[in-house]
Amino acid sequence: NAMKKSWRTAGNGGLYSFTGYFSNKTLGDYRALVTDPALSVILRFPTEIVVVSPDSPETFVQNILTQTRASNP
Repeated sequence: NAMKKSWRTAGNGGLYSFTGYFSNKTLGDYRALVTDPALSVILRFPTEIVVVSPDSPETFVQNILTQTRASNP
């Protein structure tokens, strides 16, 4: 649901992917690199929000958490 009710501000709107800059009321402005909106993961950085769609969102998130814990003991 990350991209629900979003509008494209710049980029591709969905032939093979949703790539570019979008906005919605929940996330505000964000960048999307998405091939399957149902597999969306929201990455929040200090200066931007990025939405991606890895093949396995659960594994992707676990890998990020593992790497974050390893670099911040």
